[in-house]
Amino acid sequence: MIMSNDRITRFRERLDRYLDLGINLLSLAIGCSVKVDLYDVLYPALSLINNELAKLNIEIQPREDVAVLRSDGEYSLTRRIYSVDGVNINSDELTKLSPSAALLLLQIHQSRASSPAEFAKSILSLYRQLGSSKTRIRIGKGHSIVSTKSGAEFALVDFISTRPGNDYLLANNDTIQIIDPTEDPGSYRQVATAVSNALNDLFIKGIYRDITIYPVYDAPTNDLRAELMKNFRDFANKWGFNVINERQPSVNYLLMGATVVGILDKEPPMFYENIKPGFKVLITRPFGELSIISTYLTAHVDESVMSDLERDVMSIDELERLKMRIMEMLSKPNVEIARVINKYLPEVGESFKDDEHIAATIDVSGPGIFVFKELAEQANVDIALNSIPLISPEIAAFATEHYIITDATAGTNGSIAIVASEDVINSIINDLKGIENTQPMIIGEVLGRGIGRLLVPDYVTRYVVNKSLLAKLTMNVNVLKSLRRQQVQCERVRLEARVFGNVQGVGFRPTLRRQALSLGLCGYARNMPDGSVEVVAEGCRDAVLAFVEWIKSSPVGEVKSVNYTIKEYSGEFIDFEIK
Repeated sequence: MIMSNDRITRFRERLDRYLDLGINLLSLAIGCSVKVDLYDVLYPALSLINNELAKLNIEIQPREDVAVLRSDGEYSLTRRIYSVDGVNINSDELTKLSPSAALLLLQIHQSRASSPAEFAKSILSLYRQLGSSKTRIRIGKGHSIVSTKSGAEFALVDFISTRPGNDYLLANNDTIQIIDPTEDPGSYRQVATAVSNALNDLFIKGIYRDITIYPVYDAPTNDLRAELMKNFRDFANKWGFNVINERQPSVNYLLMGATVVGILDKEPPMFYENIKPGFKVLITRPFGELSIISTYLTAHVDESVMSDLERDVMSIDELERLKMRIMEMLSKPNVEIARVINKYLPEVGESFKDDEHIAATIDVSGPGIFVFKELAEQANVDIALNSIPLISPEIAAFATEHYIITDATAGTNGSIAIVASEDVINSIINDLKGIENTQPMIIGEVLGRGIGRLLVPDYVTRYVVNKSLLAKLTMNVNVLKSLRRQQVQCERVRLEARVFGNVQGVGFRPTLRRQALSLGLCGYARNMPDGSVEVVAEGCRDAVLAFVEWIKSSPVGEVKSVNYTIKEYSGEFIDFEIK
């Protein structure tokens, strides 16, 4: 089916709107993560600077969805915005603040976020400044995102101070740049989804009331900033949350999210040592939202994808209706699920009981199915999943096959997973029935104490195209611990090539792009005046050389010759673009 003129016009208008704001929808279409890669960049970077961090008056808390502090119910939050290198940090002020915990949001340019070594250098400078005061700074939650705009960098730190008491204070920070690029950037649902995503990490711990939202946002124009803030207030008023507008970054780059804080008067579901063989894994609904949104967008920029979609899966109109239903669901916070979780938590000071309490919960969002691997390692148990329930398995498989998204199980403000004994799980299922947007189901169980293995159905390969990620998911290695110690996994290089032959006007560049993404490469392909195609790609040397061989025997067009050189890696790309 050929797109209607009205649909083409609407999409081009949206494309122009975002381009005016400095956001390229074509980069967002494939879903190259806006977050610094957890497994291939962040963890290895921390491993490179562990020795340096040990010398500083700074402490990075163990990985958890939220910062967890004992509290008397009262607290203060002080926000500071620093340069990425932290040169404007006042050590005397840090000593005076003497915070109980710090939540860190780092927005860094793509050139510094694509390799562990470069990222390590950037965060080490910041951490040296944070660790220069007499007060020990505890990083309770860290969050790093990538900017494609030169100069659009900052470090936002929310310092939280509280006194020890009988309750728990939980805090989380999460942000996105955009969730649905086919909607206006100032739409209510964009902000509602961003805040709901941040809140989900409180909800999974059983917090459902007395929640305060501290918005985090930025935009290229003052009008859009005002529109975003209005949406934050409307969201808070609609759902009964408090909202306090602290100082904001001002690098004129689209951003929305929040630091969220709540008080819990129960023991949080972090009883990893109490997880036993036979405990069941429940999810509150199917997941994999991002494959639907990304496929919808990609189909509008690649006619071959549109054609394949409508021939093999569904019409673009059907996909649009599915996307709209997903967006409506994502913009609603999972507060009623949090109320159910709270019911199955021990009172403060009470011991965990197999037949009464939830042992652990996880948010099945950004990492998708990988959260179950992390849980297995954190609890030192082996877990078997008997199914991977996705919202649309057909779209997920299509998105993987066409290299639209590297992990089609990923989402945002997603499903919540609960681990407990079978009796408790069955009781929870009854409580969840009737709650909007829930479809509770048991998808696996704990096999016993172990080394953190995750056993998954063979068909997982339909949904995870990145072979490196897939290996980490299925290999019997401890990803969380080993990645903190390992060095860079490969030699990264830059390919500069000119491809000659019948390679223009035949779909060569879109096919080239999908092949590059399947190999984990970033860069661009551009038509040249002499009829050739210029290709620049960066990534692991083996993948780059495999890419060259693929180009020589491309199934699209007719390649007569390829002139290329291998140069030093620069790290300037986070996507593979068609120019």
